[in-house]
Amino acid sequence: MDTAIKVLVVEDNHDLRESVVECLTLAGLAPFGVGSASECYQALVSGDFNVALVDIGLPDQSGYVLAKYIRDNTDLAVIILTARDALEDRVKGYDSGADLYLVKPVDSRELAAAVTSLAQRQQIRSEPQPPHTLAADTWSLHLGSWKLAAPNGNSSELTAKEMQFLELLASTPGRAVARDSLLNTLYLRHDEYTSRSLDSLVRRLRAKITADTGVPVPIKTAHAVGYCFSATLHTV
Repeated sequence: MDTAIKVLVVEDNHDLRESVVECLTLAGLAPFGVGSASECYQALVSGDFNVALVDIGLPDQSGYVLAKYIRDNTDLAVIILTARDALEDRVKGYDSGADLYLVKPVDSRELAAAVTSLAQRQQIRSEPQPPHTLAADTWSLHLGSWKLAAPNGNSSELTAKEMQFLELLASTPGRAVARDSLLNTLYLRHDEYTSRSLDSLVRRLRAKITADTGVPVPIKTAHAVGYCFSATLHTV
């Protein structure tokens, strides 16, 4: 890889986090450490990482939940690094979406090698594919101009929050984005107030896009799960 591999280290133990960051830095990588799930969500929004290194026992949310969110909503490779070595924990870790499950303590050379290997594989998987003809029912999300274009060519201008919401839906084509994930990313917390705010955002967005484009926007509610975009949503 031409640039340093960026690693998001999620570990609540300060000394251990600093130790991991130091060993990865000495290996030529570019780690950034956070101490909680909430700090991780904030870093994911503002940072551009290749690999997430996640501890299970975080103070505000299970590392399993965090690993699943990263797997479902980003292109990052995920390594769980924990002291839990039971078979049930390993299986749960892989079920949550981890690419690799490592048990502490881990030799620094092995950890750096694992991060590098996964980052290189992830880069290959995420390389742009050759352009293809868009389906007739394709909607286009314009990242630079913050617009959503309907299949008929008409478009609607988006606010920052609306754009972020649609980007999350676009990241999981054909699948619903969990409500918890949406709330944690859009509002950095999950409570009654933010839950109502999300529902209001979706109602306003549906009405605005339909009015601007003349086409009902296919933002669907997946009951007891979250929201999904039921048509093809292409980002440009």
